[in-house]
Amino acid sequence: MCMLLLVSSLLLWEHAASKPTGFVSTEDLYDRVVVQSHTTYNLAADIFYEFDSNFYKSSWFPKRMPRLCHTASIHTPESRQEVNETKTEDLLKAIINITNAWEEPLKHLVSAVTSLPKPADNMLKIANTLKNRNAVLLEGLKTILNRTKTVYEETDSPVWSGLSDLKSADEDTQLFAFYSLVRCLRRDTHKIDTFLKVLRCRVVFNNE
Repeated sequence: MCMLLLVSSLLLWEHAASKPTGFVSTEDLYDRVVVQSHTTYNLAADIFYEFDSNFYKSSWFPKRMPRLCHTASIHTPESRQEVNETKTEDLLKAIINITNAWEEPLKHLVSAVTSLPKPADNMLKIANTLKNRNAVLLEGLKTILNRTKTVYEETDSPVWSGLSDLKSADEDTQLFAFYSLVRCLRRDTHKIDTFLKVLRCRVVFNNE
């Protein structure tokens, strides 16, 4: 079912990208990516809170501290004023870079759910959906950027260094790596969702 959703959504973006500008309006494209990003953020929050309820250990702190998120090196505006001063094309590129940087970690997140100390069927379903929705969102964002006549150059994604800990035989190390990953995922999907809503207001409603 998830794969069917992914294929149909990707075809929708390809259809929009291949037709003359205006066939699928930019306004409609923004509406679609905002719905996609908001759903993705909600799913990221769901998997974070479900992990927190079932696996979180207060004993981790202060011995362990979360690493910086692997996307921290991607420059993004830090305040509302900075967001408003950032060109639409530059903000889109930053959003695309963050979304692209999650493709590999999300694949490993799916595998990691199956290695948790107790069954987590709902988390597995959420992780698979997140992976697929992230791919769909990425295609939608690239379609919108193409409408701006801006050339997007693929850059090397920031290195995510949490895989070895996520596969660790030590349960505490594995669980803390999972916690760090879904914590960053929630943060980044919220950031993407917020930026896209600002862009939709700017582009669709001509409102800062």
